[in-house]
Amino acid sequence: MIVTVDQKRRVVLPKPVQPGDALEVASTGDLIVLHVLKRPANLVPPIAPESGKPPRLMDIDLDEPAFLPLGGEGPA
Repeated sequence: MIVTVDQKRRVVLPKPVQPGDALEVASTGDLIVLHVLKRPANLVPPIAPESGKPPRLMDIDLDEPAFLPLGGEGPA
């Protein structure tokens, strides 16, 4: 197929190309080739976190020491 460029360097693509389609432009010298990229068939929506459980860091008290002192000694 041959297309003609207008004054603003635009071309009209054939009917199989729909608005929103992604095209790959490959150019080598004076040759420009457009490839229509296929859309993924199975789009999986993102999984939302469970609403009933708080995140793990919410259960940790950051002010509490991580371990008990050895032998009942206090801080030096």
